[in-house]
Amino acid sequence: MPYPTEWNLTRYFYTGLDDPKLAADIANILPLTLAFSEKYATVFGKFTTPEQILEFYADYTKLSHEMATSSYYLFYRSSLDTQDLEVTKRMWEVDYIYTEASNLMLFVAQGWKEIGYERILEWSNDPKLAAYKNDLVSTADNIKYILGEKEEKVLNIKSRPLGLANSLHDELTGSYEFMMTIDGVEKKLTEEEVRSYRQHTDRSVRIEAYKSLRRVYNTKQNQISLGNIYTSIVKDWSSEITMRGYPDNVMAQRNISEEMDDEVVNMLLSEVEKAYPLYQRFLKAKASMLGLSDFWVHDVGAPMGNVEKEFSFEEAYDLHLSVMKDFDKDFYDYSLEMIQEGRIDAFPRAGKRGWAFASYRKWDPSFVLLNFTGKLRDVSTISHELGHAIHGHLSQVQEAPVYDSALSMAETASIFSEMLLGEKVKSLVTQEEYKEYLNERLGDVFATIFRQVQYVIFERAVHSQIHTGQELTYKELNGMWRDAQESLYSGTVAYDMAREEESGWSMVPHIYHTPFYCYAYAFGNLLTFSLYNKVQSGELSKEDYKDILRSGWSERPRDLLGRYGIDIASADFYQAGLREVEKMVEEFEKLV
Repeated sequence: MPYPTEWNLTRYFYTGLDDPKLAADIANILPLTLAFSEKYATVFGKFTTPEQILEFYADYTKLSHEMATSSYYLFYRSSLDTQDLEVTKRMWEVDYIYTEASNLMLFVAQGWKEIGYERILEWSNDPKLAAYKNDLVSTADNIKYILGEKEEKVLNIKSRPLGLANSLHDELTGSYEFMMTIDGVEKKLTEEEVRSYRQHTDRSVRIEAYKSLRRVYNTKQNQISLGNIYTSIVKDWSSEITMRGYPDNVMAQRNISEEMDDEVVNMLLSEVEKAYPLYQRFLKAKASMLGLSDFWVHDVGAPMGNVEKEFSFEEAYDLHLSVMKDFDKDFYDYSLEMIQEGRIDAFPRAGKRGWAFASYRKWDPSFVLLNFTGKLRDVSTISHELGHAIHGHLSQVQEAPVYDSALSMAETASIFSEMLLGEKVKSLVTQEEYKEYLNERLGDVFATIFRQVQYVIFERAVHSQIHTGQELTYKELNGMWRDAQESLYSGTVAYDMAREEESGWSMVPHIYHTPFYCYAYAFGNLLTFSLYNKVQSGELSKEDYKDILRSGWSERPRDLLGRYGIDIASADFYQAGLREVEKMVEEFEKLV
């Protein structure tokens, strides 16, 4: 293997848990916070000049970065092994210190309230503070949701035990062991490996993969645990709505944080729901092509051919690099740097966090975690996550408060990179292989637009019921999940489980960690169809596209995209993206 395939955390952080520098950085969190508090606590709310705010921003962002370094390291270590108890223990020790530090920093939110809406907006238009404009506007808009200092302190203290729910979810699901019988041999596999078998050419293997997942997730103990973890998270979300006075819409808290108007999000969900028949057309064509009169849920991810194309990691990464090289030198250079400098962890192993992610922050390089199993969709995952990493790299030009892009914009580079890969794959394969590629491409498109909307519809139903005071058992969650599935599939698939046993919701990590995040995938896909078509047609230059990525959170999504002729408040915008999906479905139907 010419590439390093594990993170080199020592190069960027610490030599290990016993590194004196790690202990010193953790020990410095409270003293640094106290020094910052002593400098600003009594004067911040009385600031009158932009120069004072500039100095505050510089000190605040420096402190935030220094405080977080140890936490990032421990998160990465935990991602590599969720069962490492020493890492888990250290993470909770740091979390306790953060709670104390947060209480010392409560004066910041109170200071903004004291400065007031009008003065903050006035500063947002000052040329000296131009780099912080959107953060100032957002702060002004959100000060009405800030409670008094005593209340905020109580919420801070309360957040620590409630935060246990997410940690418990990761630790619990990371401990699961999955058994599968393959070619007559029983094997112990990771969850990612089992999931990859759901796309196997052999129907009996696909069925066994589904059964393997169900044998673990559907035990009464795990259903009770995951059900209670999830409803606890939803109840905490609901309490925030009530206490902070958010609009009485369970999604408003996410929409406000994303700077996405409610009507824009509602339009996205509505237009995709109206287009559900497109997915049903695809599944009917697929069932016909596979020659199946009975099309079950375990056939949804089935490949079209009898032989699955396998990739080594080297082949997959070289393919990604060639795509990036053809598109843009910056994209290629950073992709090469990522792998050469040990910032990609490639393969699944026992205890490792499932799925895949990219992580980055201001002033630091990006990191990517994969669970590569050699399938074509794993090649797409490389391009997807490296797209995120490149996005984080390009937005380094922004100041820290406006560095991270909104979740609704965060999928832009990732999906764009997948689309570039798709064009390359199409040019390299035979017609029979292209049929398989189109099947997988459409499967991914429907997964990242239609099924993500299905997840949000499920979340909205659960949050709405709990917000009105209802209690939900795991069996009721299972039934609600089946209802959302039925709306999407509309009778095109048969199920392998009774309604009250349909536990698919419990396998979706986003609904635990980031409520309503999934609409960002759907929005990101439809936005990327628009951006990709504009770049390919020459209506948008590559530099324009890169400028959108460089913008971070320096503008509201609606304003930023509007400058490039994209109106995300228009139904036409979503319908145009969905027409691109329909074109692919029509092409697929012609192959039947």
